[in-house]
Amino acid sequence: MSMMRKTTFISVKYLAQKELLRYELLMQIADEKTVFRWISSDLKFASVVLLDPAIFKSREALPASCICIWISDSAVPAAKKHDMILPLSFRLPDLISVLDRAALRILDMKTEQICPGDVTDPFYHRTYRISKWTQLEHSLSAIRFQKILAIMTKQSINWHWLLAYGGLTERDAYLFLDELRKRNVLIERMKLPVSHETSRVTYADQKESGVGMFVKKINQWLGRSRLQELERTP
Repeated sequence: MSMMRKTTFISVKYLAQKELLRYELLMQIADEKTVFRWISSDLKFASVVLLDPAIFKSREALPASCICIWISDSAVPAAKKHDMILPLSFRLPDLISVLDRAALRILDMKTEQICPGDVTDPFYHRTYRISKWTQLEHSLSAIRFQKILAIMTKQSINWHWLLAYGGLTERDAYLFLDELRKRNVLIERMKLPVSHETSRVTYADQKESGVGMFVKKINQWLGRSRLQELERTP
């Protein structure tokens, strides 16, 4: 069932530390029970945002059509007609209920940022490659990420490719792209989805196993100097 659920982004940028800890703790359980799967993201990607009225001041910072959920036990002067309220000491049922209401609102609006493969999703129409090789942080240093980097030095890929052929989860794909953005090596373009032929690209060494074959392919693409750099990486 979890494979059939839609995924969308939620921002927790404007939560106080206590509220953020409560949210993260409860989401460990709520994530398996809500209509959508929710991934915390940068505000610019969010379809839903959680707001502490003591911290959040201006709606101008919010993306268009973003759904606001205020954390408060009293009326919020800045709240608009369709905004939602979550109690300050919200419990698991409260969180699940408000997120499911937000999910239904998104479906009604038909402007959600859902992935992957939905033709209304901005990620589906975006292609990615890198301008140069880069070393990733330790949590993204697994061989599968290195293989994807190698391919991205030679051609563009899209969001669906990262999930279907790169073997990443939605969360890993988002974190991977975000890390490349932070390192200023990611080239993003808004285009129609890559052609069927391109989307079928797989690793040339997929029928062979082991780090040795991977290093061999890296050598072919990037040259021996880059191979030596990889071999020095723990």
